[in-house]
Amino acid sequence: MTILPAPPWRFRLIRVAQMLLVFVAVLLAVASFEVGPPGLGAQARSLRFCVALGSGGICLARAALVRGERLPWALLGAGLVSYSGGIIYHNATAGGQSATLGPSLADIGWLLFYPACYAAVIMLLRRRLVRLHRSVWLDAVAGVLGIAALTSGLAVLMARSNAELDVWSLTINVVYPVADLLLILLVVTVFGLLGWRPGRVWWLLGASLVGFAGADSLLLVIVEAGWGPPVGVLSTLWLFSTLTPALAAWVRPRWQPSARMSGWGVITVPLVLAVLALGLLVLGATVDLPPVTVALAAATVLAALARAACTFVEVQHLTESSVLARTDDLTGLANRRAFLERLARLEHDGAAGRAVLLLLDLDRFKTINDSLGHHTGDALLIQVGSRICAALRPGDLLARLGGDEFAVLLDNADADVARRVADRILAILAEPFDVGGTTLHVTASIGAAIHPGDVTADLLPPTTTTTATTTAAAVATAAAPPAAAAGPGGTQILLRRADVAMYAAKADRSGFATFHPGLDAGSRERLDLVEQLRAALGTGQLEVFYQVKVALASGRTESVEALVRWRHPTHGLLGPELFIPLAEQAGFIQMLTGEVLGIALDQARRWRVAGLDITVAVNITAPDLLDPEFPTRVRGLLTRFGLPPTALELEITETALMRDQDRSARMLAALRQHGIGIAVDDYGVGYSSLARLLELPVDVLKLDKSFLRRTVDDIRAEEIVRSTVRLAHALGLRIVVEGVETAAAVRMLGDVGCDLAQGYFFGEPGPAKTITEHLRRCRETMDPDQTTATARTAAADHPTVADQASVGVTQ
Repeated sequence: MTILPAPPWRFRLIRVAQMLLVFVAVLLAVASFEVGPPGLGAQARSLRFCVALGSGGICLARAALVRGERLPWALLGAGLVSYSGGIIYHNATAGGQSATLGPSLADIGWLLFYPACYAAVIMLLRRRLVRLHRSVWLDAVAGVLGIAALTSGLAVLMARSNAELDVWSLTINVVYPVADLLLILLVVTVFGLLGWRPGRVWWLLGASLVGFAGADSLLLVIVEAGWGPPVGVLSTLWLFSTLTPALAAWVRPRWQPSARMSGWGVITVPLVLAVLALGLLVLGATVDLPPVTVALAAATVLAALARAACTFVEVQHLTESSVLARTDDLTGLANRRAFLERLARLEHDGAAGRAVLLLLDLDRFKTINDSLGHHTGDALLIQVGSRICAALRPGDLLARLGGDEFAVLLDNADADVARRVADRILAILAEPFDVGGTTLHVTASIGAAIHPGDVTADLLPPTTTTTATTTAAAVATAAAPPAAAAGPGGTQILLRRADVAMYAAKADRSGFATFHPGLDAGSRERLDLVEQLRAALGTGQLEVFYQVKVALASGRTESVEALVRWRHPTHGLLGPELFIPLAEQAGFIQMLTGEVLGIALDQARRWRVAGLDITVAVNITAPDLLDPEFPTRVRGLLTRFGLPPTALELEITETALMRDQDRSARMLAALRQHGIGIAVDDYGVGYSSLARLLELPVDVLKLDKSFLRRTVDDIRAEEIVRSTVRLAHALGLRIVVEGVETAAAVRMLGDVGCDLAQGYFFGEPGPAKTITEHLRRCRETMDPDQTTATARTAAADHPTVADQASVGVTQ
């Protein structure tokens, strides 16, 4: 149980003062109805100043004791004190019994209340408004002119009906109704801008202002009708009108959203005054009004017309801005905001709004964008948008959600219609694109979700798999970041399920897939796998297998490649293709790389202690290479394990190198300057060339295994391998070929001059113990006299507990 501290004594004193003031106001209100001894009502009415004076004091205390909004509350408090001063003077001079309209010095105190009140309300309102439009100045001009016209018109009419009144009396009697009218208009404007839930402060202040205006109007009616002195209701109105500001001043403010200068509240004041000005002009046709009144009324109407013209321009600009806000700047298609609004309307239609959502993502667009530049990528997206439009039916909505992701909403469609439209889109995108003189081929993956069926379909419960094969299927089904979690409405559910279907199509390379509950279950399992992988870092679940690289000229094993595996508690041993993409997408691939580097370098240290001088190659990713602290961490690990830089080789794919060539070149230069070897992995599958790679400080090219596979039945593939090896040697680079599985492939690679080979022909990837035995046997075979280190070699695959504890992630 939390016990809140008691408020300071001065705030408790304010609360007591408020309760006392409420008690006095209720007592005086009851007494004003002549309840009790004769004369008590008159005495109660003469004591009204006590409530006004007390309320003003509480407002001034609010300004003095609480930070924020001090000036408006100080003005309101001063206005109430001035009002109470007028009551005191009136009681002292007239005994509180006069009900005439004759002026006195008390009117000064009463009239000063109005401007103080106007200023306070405007200041409080200004804090709630986001900004003021320039057209507000026209409202002010129309208001001033309208008030002037109304005042002069009332003055003329009153002067003609009350010829005995002097100028002072006439002025006083005209000002009060105009001031009260402004109070009412001000309250209407406030509630028009803030709505009917402005907060308790504004309800109390609004009741106070309307009460003042009502009491003054009632007094004017009573006096003009010649009735007796005002009693009861009139006194009660004044009492509670002066009481409520004291209550509003100390209401604890709640958070309220900012208001905008929009809605009917903005035009209330100029509209009412323009109507009154028109009334004066019409009246001037039958009644002789002074030229000044007619001129002021005409000026008010003109200002109102100017305000209307300004409003028309603002609405036109707002309409244009609204269109721009819903249009994609690059393609001119609808953007995400417009598409989500259309989906929201579809959800509002419910079952009656049958439609299909197609979510389309370009395959390998990022590679094109990074290799050829953003300008080429943007030009390609424009052409893609145009082609998709040509494949749609009239009335279908196409939007670009962002990047290379497009969405199509097919109204009055089912799964068959979605399939036909998707086939047309895929066919038209399969044709080559000419972008700035470069011919590009683009493929896409499309996922479909049907409304309302896929919105209301129950999700399958997540299944618990026990094999790595099942896990691989679940991960491949959703090999990309999931969409935002579905909210309570069907819009997000529909988007998420189309997203799941799209990544299913991308995973199996079918081009198109329709959502079914099993896909979503796989997506949820993928999310679980991401969190399990994050938790597995640093716990020993990650293991490193090694695969040898053999020098074809000598037959010696010169280096090994470190390949990470995940020993999952329930799924068993998982290969890197199942979890490395997850770590990249989830943003912790650098932590994983750090752990693999630590394990691999620790094993390299043990091999060197055992007399095995082996270089370890470790794969890194683009986020590692673009991290400015990565070279420092690598050097720190080498120093930690006491290894020379030549003991480590870093492998990075050609595509990752081309992602940011300038930064990649700087990072690789820093690593190579320290003596660390650099290898380009999977060479030949990207968009770069040897000429572009020359700009990067690399030592080794690893030719992708797809080239070696094609040499079996395509003589041209062998010639590509031969020419690549020859050109690489001419550039001072060594060549490694992956995927060697036959003796024939070894002979062919030796004939073309390849330096190193790697593949199942020389051995499968295995744990450190297996590779250590392999290295030992190879060394004994190549150099039989060197057998004295066998005992030391046997220890290289059995790290001690202290050795294991020393391996960690250096971030």
